[in-house]
Amino acid sequence: MVERTPRLDLSTFEEGEEWDHTDTVEAIDKHAIVRGPIADRPAEGEYDDELYHATDQRITWRWDASDEDWVYFSGQGSSDQPVPGTNHFEAAEFVNARTAETPVWNVEAHGIQGDGETEVGQDVHELLAEVESASGGIVYFPPGRYVFERTPLIGDDTLLLGAGRATVFEGSRPDGEEGRALLSNRGYDTVEYGGASNWGICNIRIDSPETNGIMPAHAENVRLENVYGDRIYYHHIDVVSSKNVDIDGYWATRGGEAGSNAPIQFDNQTAEIASNSVWNGTGESLAGSDGAPTRNCTLENFEIDPENGPDYGIHMHRNGNESITIRDGYITGCLSAAIRGDTGDEIADLTIDCVSCLENARGISLGQLKSGRRELTITNVTIRTDNRGLSAGSGIYAAGFDDAEISNTIVDGEFTNSILFDDMDDLKLSTVTATGASSQAFRFRENVDATLTTARAANCGDAGIYAGSGSSIAYGGVTFEDVGSEVVVDGELREWNASS
Repeated sequence: MVERTPRLDLSTFEEGEEWDHTDTVEAIDKHAIVRGPIADRPAEGEYDDELYHATDQRITWRWDASDEDWVYFSGQGSSDQPVPGTNHFEAAEFVNARTAETPVWNVEAHGIQGDGETEVGQDVHELLAEVESASGGIVYFPPGRYVFERTPLIGDDTLLLGAGRATVFEGSRPDGEEGRALLSNRGYDTVEYGGASNWGICNIRIDSPETNGIMPAHAENVRLENVYGDRIYYHHIDVVSSKNVDIDGYWATRGGEAGSNAPIQFDNQTAEIASNSVWNGTGESLAGSDGAPTRNCTLENFEIDPENGPDYGIHMHRNGNESITIRDGYITGCLSAAIRGDTGDEIADLTIDCVSCLENARGISLGQLKSGRRELTITNVTIRTDNRGLSAGSGIYAAGFDDAEISNTIVDGEFTNSILFDDMDDLKLSTVTATGASSQAFRFRENVDATLTTARAANCGDAGIYAGSGSSIAYGGVTFEDVGSEVVVDGELREWNASS
């Protein structure tokens, strides 16, 4: 049995501060501290809440009588002994090339409870400020449900790390104030990309019906990894006027319950917009409204399978989304479109690759703009809706793009038109199959300059190819099966011999 040292008041110590026996004070809590190298750690605890500070690990262990073992209590860990449960070395490289010596803060050691009842938003906000002042680090949230009555703001070089689905973030908001961000970043109200940079959130679940979700705003170099989305007011992730945001690993079981209900949104903020705000516990504050575009963002390795039928799975909202890549994912259950770009808004350099859009009313909807969009790539995409009552409009609809390419793509279902274009210049389609449309397989409606090769049009009630007014379409190697007419020409249509 280990001799007890005088009791210490742990609340007097700052994170990472060495405990000195000469600084002991009269006890106001029950903890006793035993110190020494790990080799000298006692075999068992003297009583349930005894603490042992391993000086060679920079970790304090607590004896857990129920498990008959020592469990992590607090401390930053060391290169030889990472904080248990944090995947320390993987996390160390997660944001801005962190090293094995990156400090780790366990929120439990700061009195932050994940009991599903205690409101801890202000405490988390203050801890994140402390982390930023210490030049960043990893903030670990053990399994639990953490209730944020305000929006904690994340600073530079900071990673929030959970334990997967067992770490749940929820926001509480007063009646009439629903929808303010659950989490955001410092500098959300600045201009351009002057907000917090090199930050991330990993291995957490959002279940927050009263709030919006994670809102990077005017942020730069952000990584959101392994985010599980359950109930939410608007969006689990809403990227606002930010750049270099990588969302890798995202699973949605629901869309939002409010009017704007896409699980994922790429957005920007201008002066006339009265949404995209944080909540400080008593009032809201909007993101900076300079109209900075959301730029160079990636969504990958995702599954959107909402049970409540949102309008869209992924929404590119408002003018000014640039260099957005959506790849390696699955979207189902949307009542308007799986992927949508707002009518009339400019989009530049959009790539959709290896995405399955199954059982949505429409697949990809990027319509109604005369010009101003550029560089669209859709490849290795399957769009299929077997439900005749659900399918509507077009499987793919795009308008206003210069330099677009669609390849290795299947659109199958009783859409009005399988694939529809307006006002497209230098459009190339190859290895595309369009089947089941009630009207036309390939509809080049107005002012489209396109080349269509190695394609298949089948089971269409009207025509395999329609070339509309002002359109010039060259095609070869197209197979027609069970279509009302192979081609209908109101513009210019030219066929040449090509291998099918």
